[in-house]
Amino acid sequence: MRPGRTQPLTLTRRALGTRLAGAAAAIGFGNGAAANTMATSVPVLDPDLRDAALRGLALAGYRGDPVTAAAATAAIERLSQTDPEGALLARLYQMLDVRPAQYWPEDVPEATAADLSTLHAAIRACQPVSFGYIDLSGNETARTVLPLALVHPPQGVKLLAWCEEREDFRQFFVRAIRDLTPRAGNFSADRLALLEGLLEKETGRA
Repeated sequence: MRPGRTQPLTLTRRALGTRLAGAAAAIGFGNGAAANTMATSVPVLDPDLRDAALRGLALAGYRGDPVTAAAATAAIERLSQTDPEGALLARLYQMLDVRPAQYWPEDVPEATAADLSTLHAAIRACQPVSFGYIDLSGNETARTVLPLALVHPPQGVKLLAWCEEREDFRQFFVRAIRDLTPRAGNFSADRLALLEGLLEKETGRA
């Protein structure tokens, strides 16, 4: 069972998701259904511009300027009051966009532009996707996931997602995805709770 539904992992996240979804709807920064309920007086940010700004804030700590890094951290904290989803994404980007892996194969192919385009669209639409996945040991499994974000560590682009088969958060190298297929459905009501749960797991609090 995924966060936001009915089983143990959801108890605190469901409450959190409800509060944050209301806030996101009020300010117009949510995805899917939440964004459609925003007040007409709130301007709509270009999603690509918003994501670029969040990634820029996330990378500020790696520029060798502690003043800029502190300002970015403070900005992300303030963002949690006006765009809670954006603040969660910025913190995930801080940890995962640049963190190197302990091991990855050499001479691996890059993620395809077609798969990246499909994933970007699915993330924005809060739409499930399915695919075959080949792990580092060469084993292939079939997965259906709720795609949450893409990150870009040195070893290759990764998809961060809730995996329905494993009932947990997982990371997938996009280059190892096969037969990527969008599925019917919309998980926008669960998105904030899922992002919070993913952040909890990555920070060791889950």
